[in-house]
Amino acid sequence: MSNDRIVLLDGYGHIYRSFYGVRELNNARGEPTNALFALSRFLLRFDQDFPHRYGAFVLDKGRPAKRMAALPTYKANRPPMPDDLRRQLAPIRDWVQAAGWAILEEEGREADDLIAAVVEARESHETLIVSQDKDLAQLVRPGVSLVLPGKKGEYDVLGEPGVREKFGIAPTAMVDYQMLVGDTSDNVPGVPGVGAKTAVKLLTEFGSVEALLANVDAIRNPAVREKIRVSAELLARNRQLVALDAQLPAGWTGVEALRRRSPDWDRLLAMARDNGFNSMVGTLEKARQDARSPSLFSLQ
Repeated sequence: MSNDRIVLLDGYGHIYRSFYGVRELNNARGEPTNALFALSRFLLRFDQDFPHRYGAFVLDKGRPAKRMAALPTYKANRPPMPDDLRRQLAPIRDWVQAAGWAILEEEGREADDLIAAVVEARESHETLIVSQDKDLAQLVRPGVSLVLPGKKGEYDVLGEPGVREKFGIAPTAMVDYQMLVGDTSDNVPGVPGVGAKTAVKLLTEFGSVEALLANVDAIRNPAVREKIRVSAELLARNRQLVALDAQLPAGWTGVEALRRRSPDWDRLLAMARDNGFNSMVGTLEKARQDARSPSLFSLQ
């Protein structure tokens, strides 16, 4: 891998993962800091493990109007953000910016769509999408990989073969797969009675939902045949919900807008000390002493 690559981080995915990964951590003022601590630690480690020149912390912003119009109950199953997490959003944003990341967001857009837009506009840059969201597997292609953070600082990097191994289908079939099975995390219902194994079997045989609907009488299982036959409208709606919108955000000026800035080590150190992150102080002091991190910024 080259450090000329682009890294796109699924912001809220990592924020929530950090919040639930570390519990009951507060600073001396009694303010919750667990998400801030876990995320800042992850970002420091990730920068060492995957050097890169371009990077964005990509965030949802507002309600996705098009998807809400197609399905008013879209994501309605998700509980409200915990208050202790909401209180950490501002310092998390401060840390991300002080660490030199661009923040990419646009009103009414989901992070997945903005990630898709950058993938389409990436030019020749190798691109890593860092997320545990299977929706983003549809973007994997030559030069674009999905990085799944695991436990104990490990990562699972999925290229096209990895997506096939994990889901049983190619990345190009992931939209059709989700049209069939739905997405419980987003409250998107699939075809009743069609689970992952059946969806993979159908797509392996027919290639796409479009071909499946055009040849519904060729489905061998009578029960599945009837379920698909009566689900044409649901499948069309699901395409609107699960296919990503690769429209570039307003004011997009190109990949250079995502160039990583040198971290503000003084600011990061001040935040670490203020919040009692004593285990980070030594790492940050060394980075400040080095003036810049060679692993991150030697090619600037």
